[in-house]
Amino acid sequence: MQAIGLSLIPVVLVVAGISVYLIISAQAAEAGLEIMDLHFKEEDILRQIANQRSQLAYATSYAQMQKKAQKIGFVSPPDDSLHHMVINGYHGQQPILIAPPPGEKNAFHGLVNTAYQESLSAWLFDTFFSPALPRGQIYE
Repeated sequence: MQAIGLSLIPVVLVVAGISVYLIISAQAAEAGLEIMDLHFKEEDILRQIANQRSQLAYATSYAQMQKKAQKIGFVSPPDDSLHHMVINGYHGQQPILIAPPPGEKNAFHGLVNTAYQESLSAWLFDTFFSPALPRGQIYE
């Protein structure tokens, strides 16, 4: 009887291991499906946001705002009735220059450090096929 019990211990352990593996695999699969569902919801929300932004842009466009203004009775004043005020010290909005002005020499020198500008073939030759000399010395 003990021999049968001792011979069944490895079988029970294997079955227990397989059952733990199956449980963990099922939980991982369920988590994967939940993540996939959340990604679909995220894409749907992003699509809705983009749609609402485009609707807002259309609703606040010049043509639509002009139609709304005319619908509620707004009338543009004639040019001769407009009066402009000059405010001393106010120069208006200054333009923002993103690019350098044309004709000005570009001072861009690159972003790569000079220590990293050696080619692979030059590095291989210097490392494996040239005599061992301290860097900076010329082989004569």
